[in-house]
Amino acid sequence: MQRWGRVAQRIQAGLVIAVLSAGATAPAEAQRVDRARAESRLAAYVATARIPGASLAIVDRAGRVVAVTAGFSDTTARRRMQPADRLLMGSVGKTYVAAVALQLLREGRLDLEAPVARFLGGEGWYDSLPNAATMTLRQVMSHSSGLVRYELQPTFLAALTASPMKIWDPRDQLRFLHGQPAPFAAGAGWDYSDSNYLVLALVVERILGEPIDVAIRRRLLRPLRLRETMPSDSPRLPKVVQGYAGPGNPFGGSDVMLREGQMVLNPQFEGAGGGYAATARGAARWGARYFSGAIFGDSALSAAPQGVAARPRGPGPRDGVGVVLPGRAVCGPGGDHA
Repeated sequence: MQRWGRVAQRIQAGLVIAVLSAGATAPAEAQRVDRARAESRLAAYVATARIPGASLAIVDRAGRVVAVTAGFSDTTARRRMQPADRLLMGSVGKTYVAAVALQLLREGRLDLEAPVARFLGGEGWYDSLPNAATMTLRQVMSHSSGLVRYELQPTFLAALTASPMKIWDPRDQLRFLHGQPAPFAAGAGWDYSDSNYLVLALVVERILGEPIDVAIRRRLLRPLRLRETMPSDSPRLPKVVQGYAGPGNPFGGSDVMLREGQMVLNPQFEGAGGGYAATARGAARWGARYFSGAIFGDSALSAAPQGVAARPRGPGPRDGVGVVLPGRAVCGPGGDHA
Protein backbone atom coordinates (compact mmCIF):
# COMPACT_ATOMS: atom_id res chain seq x y z
CA MET A 1 0.00 0.00 0.00
CA GLN A 2 1.41 3.34 -1.07
CA ARG A 3 -1.11 5.29 1.05
CA TRP A 4 -4.09 4.62 3.32
CA GLY A 5 -6.50 4.28 0.40
CA ARG A 6 -4.30 1.65 -1.17
CA VAL A 7 -5.17 -0.84 1.54
CA ALA A 8 -7.78 -1.80 -1.07
CA GLN A 9 -5.04 -3.36 -3.20
CA ARG A 10 -4.88 -6.24 -0.72
CA ILE A 11 -7.91 -5.52 1.39
CA GLN A 12 -9.74 -8.78 1.85
CA ALA A 13 -13.10 -7.12 1.20
CA GLY A 14 -12.94 -4.87 -1.85
CA LEU A 15 -15.45 -2.10 -2.52
CA VAL A 16 -16.63 -2.02 -6.12
CA ILE A 17 -19.27 0.42 -7.39
CA ALA A 18 -20.78 0.81 -10.84
CA VAL A 19 -23.21 3.20 -12.46
CA LEU A 20 -24.89 1.97 -15.65
CA SER A 21 -25.90 4.37 -18.39
CA ALA A 22 -28.52 2.58 -20.49
CA GLY A 23 -29.75 4.57 -23.49
CA ALA A 24 -32.59 6.96 -22.75
CA THR A 25 -34.77 5.24 -25.36
CA ALA A 26 -33.94 1.69 -24.28
CA PRO A 27 -36.90 -0.42 -23.15
CA ALA A 28 -37.34 -0.51 -19.36
CA GLU A 29 -36.69 -4.25 -19.26
CA ALA A 30 -33.38 -3.80 -21.09
CA GLN A 31 -32.23 -1.41 -18.39
CA ARG A 32 -32.66 -3.95 -15.61
CA VAL A 33 -29.49 -5.39 -14.11
CA ASP A 34 -29.04 -9.14 -14.43
CA ARG A 35 -28.31 -10.12 -10.81
CA ALA A 36 -27.11 -13.62 -11.65
CA ARG A 37 -24.69 -12.30 -14.22
CA ALA A 38 -23.41 -9.65 -11.79
CA GLU A 39 -22.81 -12.30 -9.14
CA SER A 40 -21.01 -14.52 -11.64
CA ARG A 41 -18.80 -11.71 -12.91
CA LEU A 42 -17.94 -10.59 -9.39
CA ALA A 43 -17.05 -14.13 -8.31
CA ALA A 44 -14.79 -14.41 -11.35
CA TYR A 45 -13.16 -11.09 -10.48
CA VAL A 46 -12.47 -12.22 -6.90
CA ALA A 47 -10.89 -15.43 -8.18
CA THR A 48 -8.80 -13.71 -10.86
CA ALA A 49 -7.65 -10.88 -8.59
CA ARG A 50 -6.91 -13.38 -5.80
CA ILE A 51 -8.68 -11.35 -3.14
CA PRO A 52 -10.88 -13.07 -0.56
CA GLY A 53 -13.96 -10.94 -1.11
CA ALA A 54 -15.66 -8.02 -2.81
CA SER A 55 -18.92 -6.08 -2.74
CA LEU A 56 -20.51 -4.72 -5.92
CA ALA A 57 -23.46 -2.39 -6.46
CA ILE A 58 -24.93 -1.29 -9.78
CA VAL A 59 -27.37 1.56 -10.38
CA ASP A 60 -29.40 1.56 -13.59
CA ARG A 61 -30.94 4.56 -15.35
CA ALA A 62 -34.22 4.04 -13.49
CA GLY A 63 -32.42 4.39 -10.15
CA ARG A 64 -32.73 0.73 -9.20
CA VAL A 65 -29.80 -0.65 -7.21
CA VAL A 66 -28.58 -4.24 -7.34
CA ALA A 67 -26.02 -5.22 -4.70
CA VAL A 68 -24.10 -8.49 -4.81
CA THR A 69 -21.11 -9.90 -2.96
CA ALA A 70 -18.54 -12.65 -3.39
CA GLY A 71 -16.02 -14.32 -1.14
CA PHE A 72 -15.16 -13.54 2.45
CA SER A 73 -14.92 -10.41 4.56
CA ASP A 74 -12.89 -12.23 7.24
CA THR A 75 -10.68 -15.12 6.21
CA THR A 76 -10.02 -16.33 9.75
CA ALA A 77 -13.66 -16.41 10.84
CA ARG A 78 -14.70 -17.56 7.34
CA ARG A 79 -17.36 -14.88 7.33
CA ARG A 80 -18.84 -14.29 3.90
CA MET A 81 -19.26 -10.79 2.49
CA GLN A 82 -22.73 -9.28 2.98
CA PRO A 83 -24.36 -6.33 1.12
CA ALA A 84 -24.79 -4.54 4.48
CA ASP A 85 -21.03 -4.59 5.16
CA ARG A 86 -19.33 -1.22 5.15
CA LEU A 87 -15.87 -0.71 3.71
CA LEU A 88 -13.46 2.21 3.83
CA MET A 89 -13.87 4.17 0.60
CA GLY A 90 -10.36 5.58 0.28
CA SER A 91 -10.12 8.55 -2.06
CA VAL A 92 -13.71 8.15 -3.25
CA GLY A 93 -14.43 10.13 -0.07
CA LYS A 94 -12.93 13.20 -1.75
CA THR A 95 -16.08 13.47 -3.87
CA TYR A 96 -18.15 14.47 -0.82
CA VAL A 97 -15.81 17.36 -0.13
CA ALA A 98 -15.79 18.30 -3.81
CA ALA A 99 -19.60 18.19 -3.93
CA VAL A 100 -19.95 20.68 -1.07
CA ALA A 101 -17.39 22.95 -2.77
CA LEU A 102 -19.33 22.76 -6.05
CA GLN A 103 -22.54 23.59 -4.21
CA LEU A 104 -20.82 26.70 -2.90
CA LEU A 105 -19.73 27.49 -6.46
CA ARG A 106 -23.38 27.29 -7.59
CA GLU A 107 -24.41 29.51 -4.68
CA GLY A 108 -21.85 32.15 -5.63
CA ARG A 109 -19.91 31.72 -2.39
CA LEU A 110 -16.82 30.16 -3.93
CA ASP A 111 -14.78 31.02 -7.03
CA LEU A 112 -12.59 28.27 -8.50
CA GLU A 113 -10.09 30.85 -9.74
CA ALA A 114 -9.75 32.50 -6.32
CA PRO A 115 -6.34 32.16 -4.60
CA VAL A 116 -6.49 29.90 -1.58
CA ALA A 117 -4.59 32.61 0.32
CA ARG A 118 -7.75 34.75 0.19
CA PHE A 119 -9.26 32.37 2.76
CA LEU A 120 -6.28 30.95 4.63
CA GLY A 121 -3.46 33.46 4.10
CA GLY A 122 -1.92 35.11 7.13
CA GLU A 123 -1.90 31.90 9.14
CA GLY A 124 1.58 30.57 9.78
CA TRP A 125 0.80 26.95 9.02
CA TYR A 126 -0.60 27.95 5.61
CA ASP A 127 1.88 30.63 4.59
CA SER A 128 4.74 28.15 5.04
CA LEU A 129 3.27 25.70 2.50
CA PRO A 130 4.88 25.49 -0.94
CA ASN A 131 3.07 27.69 -3.50
CA ALA A 132 0.93 29.13 -0.70
CA ALA A 133 0.72 32.58 -2.28
CA THR A 134 -0.14 31.45 -5.80
CA MET A 135 -2.27 28.29 -5.80
CA THR A 136 -5.98 28.57 -6.63
CA LEU A 137 -8.98 26.52 -5.55
CA ARG A 138 -9.25 24.95 -9.00
CA GLN A 139 -5.62 23.84 -8.78
CA VAL A 140 -6.18 22.37 -5.33
CA MET A 141 -9.24 20.45 -6.53
CA SER A 142 -7.43 19.11 -9.62
CA HIS A 143 -4.12 18.23 -7.88
CA SER A 144 -2.19 20.81 -9.87
CA SER A 145 -1.30 23.07 -6.92
CA GLY A 146 2.18 21.67 -6.33
CA LEU A 147 1.30 20.43 -2.85
CA VAL A 148 2.97 17.06 -2.34
CA ARG A 149 1.65 14.26 -0.15
CA TYR A 150 1.87 14.85 3.55
CA GLU A 151 0.73 11.25 4.10
CA LEU A 152 3.88 9.77 2.56
CA GLN A 153 6.36 11.97 4.39
CA PRO A 154 8.59 9.71 6.52
CA THR A 155 8.22 12.06 9.47
CA PHE A 156 4.42 11.81 9.31
CA LEU A 157 4.47 8.03 8.97
CA ALA A 158 6.77 7.80 11.99
CA ALA A 159 4.44 10.03 14.02
CA LEU A 160 1.38 7.99 12.97
CA THR A 161 3.07 4.72 13.90
CA ALA A 162 4.18 6.12 17.26
CA SER A 163 0.65 7.37 18.12
CA PRO A 164 -1.79 5.25 16.10
CA MET A 165 -4.88 6.47 17.99
CA LYS A 166 -4.07 10.17 17.82
CA ILE A 167 -6.81 12.56 16.69
CA TRP A 168 -5.23 14.75 14.02
CA ASP A 169 -5.85 18.39 13.18
CA PRO A 170 -5.36 18.85 9.40
CA ARG A 171 -3.25 21.95 10.03
CA ASP A 172 -0.79 19.81 11.96
CA GLN A 173 -0.74 17.28 9.13
CA LEU A 174 0.00 19.99 6.57
CA ARG A 175 2.89 21.23 8.70
CA PHE A 176 4.75 18.10 7.61
CA LEU A 177 5.10 19.85 4.23
CA HIS A 178 6.97 22.84 5.68
CA GLY A 179 10.36 23.03 4.05
CA GLN A 180 9.35 20.69 1.23
CA PRO A 181 9.98 22.24 -2.19
CA ALA A 182 7.11 22.27 -4.67
CA PRO A 183 7.77 19.97 -7.66
CA PHE A 184 6.39 22.68 -9.98
CA ALA A 185 4.83 26.14 -9.92
CA ALA A 186 1.11 26.23 -9.13
CA GLY A 187 -0.81 25.16 -12.24
CA ALA A 188 2.30 24.00 -14.11
CA GLY A 189 2.06 20.27 -13.39
CA TRP A 190 0.16 17.50 -11.69
CA ASP A 191 0.83 15.47 -8.53
CA TYR A 192 -1.92 13.54 -6.76
CA SER A 193 -1.98 14.46 -3.07
CA ASP A 194 -4.37 14.25 -0.13
CA SER A 195 -2.84 17.53 1.03
CA ASN A 196 -4.94 19.33 -1.59
CA TYR A 197 -8.23 18.15 -0.13
CA LEU A 198 -7.21 18.91 3.42
CA VAL A 199 -6.66 22.49 2.24
CA LEU A 200 -9.95 22.51 0.31
CA ALA A 201 -11.89 21.33 3.35
CA LEU A 202 -10.37 24.08 5.48
CA VAL A 203 -11.53 26.66 2.92
CA VAL A 204 -15.05 25.18 2.90
CA GLU A 205 -15.10 25.21 6.71
CA ARG A 206 -14.04 28.87 6.69
CA ILE A 207 -16.90 29.76 4.31
CA LEU A 208 -19.59 27.75 6.10
CA GLY A 209 -18.41 28.17 9.69
CA GLU A 210 -18.83 24.47 10.48
CA PRO A 211 -16.70 21.27 10.29
CA ILE A 212 -16.57 19.60 6.90
CA ASP A 213 -18.19 16.37 8.15
CA VAL A 214 -21.10 18.38 9.57
CA ALA A 215 -21.52 20.13 6.22
CA ILE A 216 -21.40 16.82 4.34
CA ARG A 217 -24.00 15.28 6.62
CA ARG A 218 -26.29 18.32 6.48
CA ARG A 219 -25.99 19.01 2.76
CA LEU A 220 -25.54 15.52 1.30
CA LEU A 221 -26.01 12.44 3.46
CA ARG A 222 -29.28 13.45 5.13
CA PRO A 223 -31.05 14.89 2.07
CA LEU A 224 -30.05 11.88 -0.05
CA ARG A 225 -30.85 9.41 2.77
CA LEU A 226 -27.42 7.83 2.51
CA ARG A 227 -27.80 6.11 5.87
CA GLU A 228 -25.18 3.47 5.07
CA THR A 229 -22.48 6.13 4.59
CA MET A 230 -20.49 7.54 7.51
CA PRO A 231 -17.24 9.38 8.23
CA SER A 232 -14.39 7.08 9.20
CA ASP A 233 -13.54 9.30 12.17
CA SER A 234 -13.03 6.72 14.91
CA PRO A 235 -11.17 3.43 15.44
CA ARG A 236 -14.58 1.79 16.03
CA LEU A 237 -16.73 1.96 12.91
CA PRO A 238 -20.03 0.03 12.96
CA LYS A 239 -20.28 -2.70 10.30
CA VAL A 240 -16.89 -1.88 8.75
CA VAL A 241 -15.40 -5.25 7.90
CA GLN A 242 -11.90 -6.67 8.09
CA GLY A 243 -9.15 -5.68 5.69
CA TYR A 244 -5.56 -6.85 5.19
CA ALA A 245 -2.94 -4.32 4.19
CA GLY A 246 0.07 -6.59 3.76
CA PRO A 247 3.23 -6.98 5.84
CA GLY A 248 4.81 -3.93 4.18
CA ASN A 249 1.98 -1.62 5.22
CA PRO A 250 3.65 1.71 6.14
CA PHE A 251 0.55 2.89 8.03
CA GLY A 252 1.16 1.22 11.36
CA GLY A 253 2.96 -1.83 9.98
CA SER A 254 0.05 -4.22 10.53
CA ASP A 255 -1.39 -6.63 7.98
CA VAL A 256 -4.69 -7.13 9.84
CA MET A 257 -6.57 -3.83 10.13
CA LEU A 258 -9.22 -4.86 12.69
CA ARG A 259 -8.61 -6.45 16.07
CA GLU A 260 -11.51 -7.17 18.43
CA GLY A 261 -13.78 -4.77 16.55
CA GLN A 262 -11.33 -1.86 16.56
CA MET A 263 -9.00 -0.65 13.84
CA VAL A 264 -5.30 -0.89 14.62
CA LEU A 265 -4.96 2.84 13.98
CA ASN A 266 -7.38 5.72 13.95
CA PRO A 267 -8.57 6.24 10.35
CA GLN A 268 -9.58 9.78 11.31
CA PHE A 269 -6.19 10.96 10.05
CA GLU A 270 -7.33 10.65 6.43
CA GLY A 271 -9.98 13.32 6.93
CA ALA A 272 -10.93 15.18 3.76
CA GLY A 273 -8.41 13.13 1.78
CA GLY A 274 -10.84 10.21 1.93
CA GLY A 275 -12.30 9.62 5.32
CA TYR A 276 -15.60 7.85 4.59
CA ALA A 277 -16.99 4.34 4.81
CA ALA A 278 -20.03 2.96 3.02
CA THR A 279 -21.69 -0.11 1.66
CA ALA A 280 -21.24 -0.64 -2.06
CA ARG A 281 -24.96 0.08 -2.39
CA GLY A 282 -24.60 3.46 -0.68
CA ALA A 283 -21.50 4.31 -2.67
CA ALA A 284 -23.20 3.48 -5.97
CA ARG A 285 -26.25 5.57 -5.10
CA TRP A 286 -23.92 8.44 -4.26
CA GLY A 287 -21.99 8.04 -7.52
CA ALA A 288 -25.18 8.13 -9.57
CA ARG A 289 -26.22 11.43 -8.00
CA TYR A 290 -22.75 12.96 -8.07
CA PHE A 291 -22.07 12.35 -11.74
CA SER A 292 -25.55 13.36 -12.83
CA GLY A 293 -24.94 16.86 -11.47
CA ALA A 294 -28.18 16.60 -9.47
CA ILE A 295 -26.42 17.59 -6.24
CA PHE A 296 -24.82 20.82 -7.39
CA GLY A 297 -26.35 21.62 -10.78
CA ASP A 298 -25.27 21.32 -14.39
CA SER A 299 -23.33 24.60 -14.36
CA ALA A 300 -21.07 23.38 -11.58
CA LEU A 301 -20.72 19.95 -13.20
CA SER A 302 -19.62 21.62 -16.44
CA ALA A 303 -16.69 23.16 -14.55
CA ALA A 304 -15.39 19.75 -13.47
CA PRO A 305 -14.13 18.43 -16.84
CA GLN A 306 -11.69 21.31 -17.27
CA GLY A 307 -8.95 18.97 -16.16
CA VAL A 308 -5.17 18.84 -16.36
CA ALA A 309 -3.13 15.99 -17.76
CA ALA A 310 -2.52 13.31 -15.13
CA ARG A 311 0.58 11.97 -16.86
CA PRO A 312 1.55 9.43 -14.17
CA ARG A 313 -1.75 7.66 -14.93
CA GLY A 314 -0.87 7.32 -18.64
CA PRO A 315 -1.48 9.37 -21.80
CA GLY A 316 -5.29 9.57 -21.59
CA PRO A 317 -6.60 10.49 -18.13
CA ARG A 318 -7.07 14.07 -16.98
CA ASP A 319 -7.78 15.21 -13.43
CA GLY A 320 -10.72 17.58 -13.23
CA VAL A 321 -12.41 19.27 -10.30
CA GLY A 322 -13.18 16.28 -8.10
CA VAL A 323 -13.14 13.77 -10.97
CA VAL A 324 -10.80 11.79 -13.19
CA LEU A 325 -11.53 11.95 -16.90
CA PRO A 326 -10.29 8.81 -18.74
CA GLY A 327 -11.15 9.75 -22.32
CA ARG A 328 -14.90 10.40 -22.58
CA ALA A 329 -16.05 8.59 -19.42
CA VAL A 330 -16.20 10.36 -16.09
CA CYS A 331 -15.26 8.47 -12.96
CA GLY A 332 -14.21 9.16 -9.39
CA PRO A 333 -10.87 10.26 -7.95
CA GLY A 334 -8.23 7.71 -8.79
CA GLY A 335 -5.54 8.24 -6.19
CA ASP A 336 -3.65 5.07 -5.33
CA HIS A 337 -6.47 2.77 -4.44
CA ALA A 338 -8.34 -0.01 -6.15
